[in-house]
Order: sequence, then C-alpha cells, then structure tokens
Amino acid sequence: MDAIDKKILFFLDQNSRITNKQLAKKIRLSTQGLGYRLKILENQNVIKGYITIINPFSLGYQHYKIFMKLHYISDLIEKQIIDYLVENKYVRWVASTSGKYDMSFSILASSPTHFSEIYAAFEAKFSKYISEKNIAIALFSPGFSRGWLVGEKSSTKFDYQNRGVKNVDEVDKKILKRISQNARQSLVKLAEKTKLTVDVVKYRLRKLRENNVITGFTINLHLKKLGYEYYTLFLNLYDLDQKLENSIIEFSKSHSNVLFVLRVIGNYDMQIEIEVKDYEELEKNLKSFRKYFANNIRNFEILRVTEQFKYDFYPFAV
Repeated sequence: MDAIDKKILFFLDQNSRITNKQLAKKIRLSTQGLGYRLKILENQNVIKGYITIINPFSLGYQHYKIFMKLHYISDLIEKQIIDYLVENKYVRWVASTSGKYDMSFSILASSPTHFSEIYAAFEAKFSKYISEKNIAIALFSPGFSRGWLVGEKSSTKFDYQNRGVKNVDEVDKKILKRISQNARQSLVKLAEKTKLTVDVVKYRLRKLRENNVITGFTINLHLKKLGYEYYTLFLNLYDLDQKLENSIIEFSKSHSNVLFVLRVIGNYDMQIEIEVKDYEELEKNLKSFRKYFANNIRNFEILRVTEQFKYDFYPFAV
C-alpha cells in the first residue's frame, strides 16, 4: 500500500461508481495504470466489494441492532449461528466482536411486530446459547468519508435517516438487488442482469437517488490488510438534545477515524463507529472526545469488531 493506493481507496470510499477515467484523472494516473492497481487491490481482497448505500427508512423499514453475549458454544455452533444470520433475508450486517458482547447483527423490519417475528425465529433455534442481549433501534446515522486514508478531515458521505417512505415498485427492487453488492458495475451490465434497457436503468437509478432511496456508493474494505481495527463506542449521555447531537456529529466529522454516528433508542443513547490503527489510537480519540464532552457523558462501553461476515444494505429477496 502506497500513497497512490490510499488515494484510490479514498475516492472510491466516497463514490465507488466513479468511472476509471474520472478516478485516474483525480489520482493523476493513466487509465491503464489505475486499472492495474485496482485489480491488485481486488485480488488481494483489500477491496472486498463495492457497496450501494440504501436507506431502509425510505423503503418502510426500521434498523434494529442486536448485540449478544454467547455461552456454551463450539466452533460448529458459532458457524451455524453466523450462517443462519448471513442467509436471513432481513439481516443486513453480521460480525464477531470482542468485549462485552461476542456477536453483533442488524435486522431490517417493517414494524416492531415484524422484528419480533424475525428475532423470535432466531431465538427458537439458538436461545440456549445466548446469555445476554442488547437491542437498539437506529433513528439516524450520518456516515463519514475515510479521511484517515489520506490524512485529511472527514466529510459527510451519506445521510441515513427517515425522510418518509417512497414508492418503490418491482422494477426498482430488481435494480436495488442487483446493484446493492456490486455498485461499480456498468449500466450495460446492470441492464443485462435486470432485463431492462440502459435508458430505463439510468432513469430509475437517478430517481432512486433523488428520492433518497440510494444515498451513496462506497467500498467494503478489509481493514486488517490495511493494519486497522474497527471499534464501536456506546454512549450514555446526560441532557441529550438536538444541540448535543449536532455537536457530537460535528466533532466526529472533524476526526478522520470516525465512520458512523448513530442515534439509537435502547440501553445506550448514541454509538460511534471508528477505525483506528490500534487501541492506543482509539484511546487518543476517546480522550479527546471525553475532554470535549466531559459534562455530558454518563458512561460508555467499547466493543471491537473482529470479523465481518455480511454487509448488505438490501438483503431482501426479489
């Protein structure tokens, strides 16, 4: 990984649908040279995939985050739990963690009753292995660019919040499914896979963006190959209001390691997801945060994400 590779990742992180020609111009490389570097980053699994960020609120879904402490499990049982969640059409994220909880996953559900049905089916199979659980509902979550790749401050790259349910038909759903895990594919390829014309796909994608159904395009990075680690900071706060929320978001934006800030309902008030080189760098960021918000922090918890198994903003069947 040299400075040019990191610039490539930086720009793809902000918009993974950027063309090779446009990206090469930003990096000041030839298109051929860029293609060669991209292929290496893909083959080495530094880039695990190109992700379309789809806003579940615009589709009528809420985002539930579940954290679990497990007991009495073997490697086989753990694999069965992970496989079950990865294959579930309402689960959008699955990861192993270390700290207070051993596993985390996210469910997209259309109502509390729907969530209860999805989660009850999971517990019917695995409840005896769960010693503790924490369930939170995500209300909004701005995502920030990975400024740490190039030593710059972060900027907001998407806004993940409820702005009303949009009318999405079967054609839109077909496009969303095909592009969710391959954001970089061409309009021609997307048209072939959806059996639509290029003009229809182009128009539908534009409308999905305008309606805040698609909020951006990014990359799924293999952080370990970059020498980085992923942590979640859970916060309980005093006097949480809109002003404090905005202050935390602005603070996070100015720190290049913060990837997401989540406002949640549950045992905690907010979550900050952060990518750092090591625990020492995490503590440095945490010290800065605690100093700035000393009068607002009731308590906090740190969780490390050790391995990610699913990352899909549109897991639904079509």
